[in-house]
Amino acid sequence: MQKHNKGPAANSLDEIQEKLEPLIAGAASTAVFLDLDGTLAPIMPRPNDVSIPADIIRLIRQLAHKYMAVTIVSGRPATGAKRIVGNAELAYIGNHGFETMLPGHAVVVCEEAQPFLTRIRELIESCHKNEQTPEMGIWIEDKTATMSFHFRRAHDPEQAVAFIHENFFPIIEKMGLAVFEGRKVIEVRPPAPVNKGVAVGELLDRLSCRQAIYIGDDTTDVDALKELRKRSRRKNSIMVGVGVISSEMPSELPKSADLLVERTSGVEQVLQMLAGEEL
Repeated sequence: MQKHNKGPAANSLDEIQEKLEPLIAGAASTAVFLDLDGTLAPIMPRPNDVSIPADIIRLIRQLAHKYMAVTIVSGRPATGAKRIVGNAELAYIGNHGFETMLPGHAVVVCEEAQPFLTRIRELIESCHKNEQTPEMGIWIEDKTATMSFHFRRAHDPEQAVAFIHENFFPIIEKMGLAVFEGRKVIEVRPPAPVNKGVAVGELLDRLSCRQAIYIGDDTTDVDALKELRKRSRRKNSIMVGVGVISSEMPSELPKSADLLVERTSGVEQVLQMLAGEEL
């Protein structure tokens, strides 16, 4: 009988607890980094419909008072992520690392992105002029420092991707912008060496922090997981990367993570452990 590959399995609660124990014991010296969509909240057909379960919101509030720092790391603009989470005590890394917003401060767009903001604006205007775009089930998201083509609602996702490639990729290439593909989304960003991993690393350095955990589910989270793994090789460093299993999980995610959990419910269990709650 032919065996079907079911993909990687989630770690047991005992395995997770053992891995998290040093971070829990040293909470005051530990930074917590949390992706938003697909991690704290289920993916929705319309990004504007995403909301975080109340219990996870409660746990994040507890962690913010217990750990050195809690940071939301998102592909959304930092202000958009803050609006969904609703917590001003946290730091926010937005636009896949191109934006940072510390508690009590305004959003800062990294210097590397500044020269390309006008081109992003011109691209968005050009895309809106194509009347077929909404007919294909494609929604264009303006994120100022970046922009996204969402096609989760398209009747034929493959056809939508082909349409984006045919109609917009020549313009993107001419403008010298970079393209990244995620879960039912194509991101267009400045061609700068900036990603979630770079932004997480910079914040860890700013905090002089040698202990951290990152939880994420998508291709863009792999950069952050790799950054933590690289730092885990340093002396006196404890870094834990957690990948979230889903039907759309990128193949690189489990290879870069130290632990795997099932969907948002598994993430909630990790947050409960970090908060010291009984499961």
